[in-house]
Amino acid sequence: MANVLSHRIGYVAQPQLPLERVAALGIKYVEMVMQEGESAEQVLAMLDPHGLKVSTIHAHPTPVSEDSILETMEQATEFAVAVGALGFFVSVLAGETPLDEAYGRLRQIGEIAGSRGLFVAMETHEDLCENADKAIQTLEAVNHPAFGWNLDTANIYYYNENIDVVEEARKAAKWVRSVHAKDTTGGFKDPNFPNLGEGIVDFAGVGRVLAEAGFSGPYTMELEGVAGSADSLEAMEHNVRVCAEHLRGLGLVD
Repeated sequence: MANVLSHRIGYVAQPQLPLERVAALGIKYVEMVMQEGESAEQVLAMLDPHGLKVSTIHAHPTPVSEDSILETMEQATEFAVAVGALGFFVSVLAGETPLDEAYGRLRQIGEIAGSRGLFVAMETHEDLCENADKAIQTLEAVNHPAFGWNLDTANIYYYNENIDVVEEARKAAKWVRSVHAKDTTGGFKDPNFPNLGEGIVDFAGVGRVLAEAGFSGPYTMELEGVAGSADSLEAMEHNVRVCAEHLRGLGLVD
C-alpha cells in the first residue's frame, strides 16, 4: 500500500473532533482504540457515513505473562478483520516476565495476527521498544514476519536522552510497519506535543529514511497536544488541519 494519512481516535479521556469534521479535512483513515463492548458492526456504522476506513487497531492486551493475552488477541484479530484494518498497534510491557518467555508469547501473537494477514506494530514504549536498539533486539528475538515497530516520532525523545529520531529511524527502518506522527519540544519525559512542524521532529528526514528502506504504510497523527491548546471544536479542527497539511506538504502522504 502507499503511505496513507490516518488520524487516531478513541481516547476516552480526551476530546475528539467529530468524524464529519475529520472527513471534511480529506482524511480517509483512522486508528481506532478498541473500546470494551464495541462491536465491528457499530464501528462500521459510525465510520461508513463519512467514508472513513480503519488503518490500524489499538488493542489492549493483558500482561504478556498471562495466558489470557492469547484469547484477547484472538478476539481483537476477529474484530480487526471485520472492520477491514491493516494491522495492530500494541504496547506490551515485559516487566518481570523473563525475556525468553515474553518473546515466545509475542511470537504466538504474531501467529494469530499473521494467519489473518495482519501486521503487529509495537509502540515506542518501555520496556521492549523505547528506542531503535531495543526494538531491534526485541524483534530479532521474536523473529516473526507479522511483527514490526511502530515508530513514534515524539516518544523517541520522551523515553530517551541525547537521541535523534532520524538516526533511530535509519537504524531500524526495515522493521518499521507504521508511524505515529507526533511532534515534541524534545524534553525527556516532557508531555508537551505541539502541532506537527512546531516542535523539533524532522519529519522530512524520517520520511526520506523510511522511503529509502521501502516503507509503505500508515502515518497516523497521534495528536496528544499541549495543555489548553484545544479547548474548542474550532481549535481541535485547526490543530488537525495544520498537522495534516504539514505531512502532505512534505509529500509523506496523499
